[in-house]
Amino acid sequence: MSVLEIVKWKAKPNVSDKKMIDVVNAMVPDLKKLDGFISQVLYKDKNNYWVDVYYWDTAENAHLSNERMAEKESLKKLLELIELNTVTIEVLEPLQSSE
Repeated sequence: MSVLEIVKWKAKPNVSDKKMIDVVNAMVPDLKKLDGFISQVLYKDKNNYWVDVYYWDTAENAHLSNERMAEKESLKKLLELIELNTVTIEVLEPLQSSE
């Protein structure tokens, strides 16, 4: 069962959906090099919050991922597009699964 890391944010004004998707897609090669990374899915809710869900093998790797990505140019480009005061990060460990 995967550990979920849920990162939410609002984009700065005038950032198009395409631009946000392109920048998140550009992070995927860097993410794939991190220990424990499984996959990632990007959503946008009805309140215009972006919701990026990351699947990790352990909670430790989920927590360390931000530190491991900190110096990557791909993350810096994403941070340029978002309202930093809107960012929230949650790491959820599974308690039950139908798998």
